[in-house]
Amino acid sequence: MVDLANSNIIMEYVEGKQIKQALNDMPQKQKLRLCQHIGILIGRLHKNGIIHGDLTTSNMILTATRKIYFVDFGLGEYSSELEVRGVDLHLMKRALQSTHYRYAKQCFEAVITGYKESMGKKEANSVLEKIQEIERRGRYIEER
Repeated sequence: MVDLANSNIIMEYVEGKQIKQALNDMPQKQKLRLCQHIGILIGRLHKNGIIHGDLTTSNMILTATRKIYFVDFGLGEYSSELEVRGVDLHLMKRALQSTHYRYAKQCFEAVITGYKESMGKKEANSVLEKIQEIERRGRYIEER
């Protein structure tokens, strides 16, 4: 809530653990289920034209009731462009690779499974093709 008269921004405190921390403490099967659910939620955002802009496991909170909150939409925007969807998911992939390198591949595959479930295969595959294009760009070449 924004109170312009008193120059206040009122926010809810979300009690829980960052997904970044929670993933490390979970058995593999639970990790993959959680990542699939994250993919479903990302798909819902994208389907409604919402781009997070900083999709990392640090910007997701898992509550005690297993509910996931996405936080820090400071770089967010409204768009249905394939490019920004691809960049959003590419950042998620890179975040998993850098922070959760031991199981990043399986977790990202689970995210994509959930994303396809939420977005539909055709649209999700278009975004996946865009991610591959983004990765071929100079600064994202894996051989470096």
